[in-house]
Amino acid sequence: MRTFFKLICVVLTLGMTYGCWDIKEIENVNYVTSIGIDYIDNSFVLYAQMLDFTFIAKTESGKSGKRPQTWIGKAKGKTLKLAMNELYSTAQELTSWSHVSSIIVGENAIKSNFLKTDDLIGRFWEIRLTPWIFGTREPIERLLSVPAFFNFSQRNTLAQEPLEAYDQRSLIEPVRYLKFLSRLWEPGTTVLLPTLSIDSTTWKKNEKIDPKMYIDGAYVIEEGKLLGKLENNKLLGLRWLDKNTTRSPIVITSHGEDAAVVSLGSPSVRLSLSFNNGTPNYHFHIKLNGDIIETLDELTRSEIESKAEDVVRNEVMNTFRNGLEIKSDIYSLEHLLFRQKPTAWKQLKRTNDLLLNESSISSITVKVNINQTGMKVYPLK
Repeated sequence: MRTFFKLICVVLTLGMTYGCWDIKEIENVNYVTSIGIDYIDNSFVLYAQMLDFTFIAKTESGKSGKRPQTWIGKAKGKTLKLAMNELYSTAQELTSWSHVSSIIVGENAIKSNFLKTDDLIGRFWEIRLTPWIFGTREPIERLLSVPAFFNFSQRNTLAQEPLEAYDQRSLIEPVRYLKFLSRLWEPGTTVLLPTLSIDSTTWKKNEKIDPKMYIDGAYVIEEGKLLGKLENNKLLGLRWLDKNTTRSPIVITSHGEDAAVVSLGSPSVRLSLSFNNGTPNYHFHIKLNGDIIETLDELTRSEIESKAEDVVRNEVMNTFRNGLEIKSDIYSLEHLLFRQKPTAWKQLKRTNDLLLNESSISSITVKVNINQTGMKVYPLK
């Protein structure tokens, strides 16, 4: 009986060792890390970027002397799912979509109401709702092939790791797909989709052009409809209304000449609403903290704070006007009206598509507090 009992234990133990018989090794799985979506000739075009994860694992402890290998797949279909199935036909191995960390949407796809009608990404259980989402006018295949620095993989590019660059230079905040969707259908809300482009002039590697990604502006979208695109220089006021702005520089001028560079961040924003003869008016209250980065002229702390307040006020108003040029509510002021006075919002929407004009912003109050002046001593007045 003792021998029989030992034999049963051995058999049970052997059975447990075979519990993972169907696990596939990492080198036997195609891991898609980014997808691109476009719309060409009445068909969806799906791009899939795959990386060699065994290479990434080997370089975790240091940089590699070899450039990582990247594969870009491309397939067409009447729907995204059909395009995905076309990729499977030549994938050779199991394809996993669970590591997708960025989604890049072409302008044609946005114009086709893809964002309004998309069902695959939200329904397909393998693709999570947490990837970063961007728009682009660039060829998506070329964009997905842009290399990172120091022979790192595309996991270290702006498309998949945008937050660190944003913390150093806050302008247009990256957005995750889940947050983008949640705002897309909010009444009176305008959604900004950051746009990726390729810069081929800034960096060189061994005297050869080394292209890099950068965010050059944003698509302005309302209820899934594309209203237009605004470049970075037309969206400068956005950063002062975004609570996540960490650090963003402005230039202070005095007598028509550059006098100082100030880095501002950590905005505290409060928007209020009032009515004048049945017309909604909006009031901005903005507080910012800042540091003096560079000085070119002798100015007191209070002078720099005052001039910085003027710059912020002008940028906020100019960005609002730039939005009106494409008939958009760039700050989603209508949403504030909808939340506080829904009945008035519904009545006004019956007769007007856009409830804003240049007089809609009645006041912009800005308070800048300089915390650090650096090594140079300034008067405390």
